[in-house]
Amino acid sequence: MTENLLRNTAWLYDIDNRDNLKDDIKFYIDYAKSRNCKNILELGCGTGRVAIMLAKEGFKVTGIDLSNEMLDVFRAKIDGSVKDNIELIYGSMADFNLNRKFDLIIVPFRAFQCLTDDKDIENSLKCVKNHLAEDGLFIINVFNPRIDADNWRSPARIQWESLDENTGNYVIKKYSQDKIDAQNRIIYVTFIYEVKDKSGKLTVLEDKLKLKYHYENNLHGIVENAGLKIKEKFGWYDKKSVEEAQRELIFVCELKGGSHDI
Repeated sequence: MTENLLRNTAWLYDIDNRDNLKDDIKFYIDYAKSRNCKNILELGCGTGRVAIMLAKEGFKVTGIDLSNEMLDVFRAKIDGSVKDNIELIYGSMADFNLNRKFDLIIVPFRAFQCLTDDKDIENSLKCVKNHLAEDGLFIINVFNPRIDADNWRSPARIQWESLDENTGNYVIKKYSQDKIDAQNRIIYVTFIYEVKDKSGKLTVLEDKLKLKYHYENNLHGIVENAGLKIKEKFGWYDKKSVEEAQRELIFVCELKGGSHDI
């Protein structure tokens, strides 16, 4: 698996201040608190955006990611206030065996879409099932594709721009949707970062991504076939329905046959 590692631009990831990367924090914390979670597993933990906030609330969090560059950023952010609550593992969400169960397993902000091979997707959900406590919850989040996603291509355009207060860099993030494999529901995207430092020097960095998109019914079938039951569905982190919000697909799942399976 060589795509989606953000080798060149991981250090710029946390500058993104869109609501997608802020509004979900409380969502995950609330679920963790509601179930009195003793331990949490985050798949595709990246730079620790979610995991660190959970750790600050006192939860024990294990994070798995396949990008050393993203994990390096994460490690640099770990301080004494969360050090004892975080365990990082380099590895793939498609194949892991930690020999323990978790009260909550999460795949925030579309990380699951980095799995583009159907066998990897199937195996990942099998691993989730094997690591989920009997009364545990699994939360998966992917973007809600437009109806015309099968024709989804576009040239490079600005996604966001922001001043990095830590470095003084002004960053413009662009992305292009280069091509699409409609049969396998895979989009090929290029992330382009234009970084201008305080002296005015401009650096352009790129990473190419290969992402699987899922329609609601499609994702529903994949999750259910893996032996998980969908307990709740949302279209945004304020728990608006998919029909009302239409931005994300957020499924809150549990084991079939568990104590909450009615």
